[in-house]
Amino acid sequence: HPTPMPLELWSVALLAGLTAVALLMKHRYRYLDELGGFWRVAVVLALAACLAENSSISWYSYYRYSPSWGLFLWHVPLHVVLIWPLFLLGEYHYLREGLRISVALADRPSMRGLVLRAGFCFVDTVLLANLVEVYCVSAGLWSWRDRNCLGVPWLGALGWAFFATPVVLVLSLLESTEKKSRGAWTRMTFAGIPLISLAVLHTCILLAWHCFGGKQFAGVAVPPLHAAVGILVLQGLYQLASVVFQLQPRLQLSEELPRLFACSIVAALWIFKGTIDVDTCLVSAASLVRIAAFQLS
Repeated sequence: HPTPMPLELWSVALLAGLTAVALLMKHRYRYLDELGGFWRVAVVLALAACLAENSSISWYSYYRYSPSWGLFLWHVPLHVVLIWPLFLLGEYHYLREGLRISVALADRPSMRGLVLRAGFCFVDTVLLANLVEVYCVSAGLWSWRDRNCLGVPWLGALGWAFFATPVVLVLSLLESTEKKSRGAWTRMTFAGIPLISLAVLHTCILLAWHCFGGKQFAGVAVPPLHAAVGILVLQGLYQLASVVFQLQPRLQLSEELPRLFACSIVAALWIFKGTIDVDTCLVSAASLVRIAAFQLS
């Protein structure tokens, strides 16, 4: 449990920025009213994130946050707990309104839609998480016990996806349920998001570590150039998959404004607190190629 330090200017500015992003999402994501409204959903997701992060740090001691955050909820900065609902809802919005993956048939949930959302959510989260990890590790906001590339282990970005995917799936399942059919089961499922995501997260972490080479690959150095090429290949396959599965995305940058604003805040932290070097810029540029798939209008 880090000893908190007095709040620094960047920490206060980050809280202000997160508040602005939250208000923007509340204004734009009106469909969340079907689940009780933006704030109700955000509180449940924040609770899920708080449990997930604190349990991960307590059980595995695989990463730790810098005391410079100032405000903590046990092992985790308050800011991080507040960031998670914005990240999760931004991803859910992208799959729903950007990729337009439908999860509802006439009288039942679409299994194809749920599977597609899970797959696209997982890959998209890994790509975004790796970029955020590189920025924030460079800025000294947290650190990892093992490192593969630029201070970040491969399990770091996967951990984000292990947590985000079940959350987005539950929200999608609730979305696919007809309004007239919603009742006690819907309320229980929604309230169960923290426990569901917690169980999936730790099951996946343990399987990845013990059964899929996580322990063997931990600490193996990956050159930034190789990482950048891998990111580009993964993004190419991601775009190809949208064609193969006959998606009809409506990728407009205006729809991504809340996430773009949030990402710009993280990038600003890297610029002002981190180290701007060729390797980080290379991985960053490879990650940001995805913007080319969006329309300006």
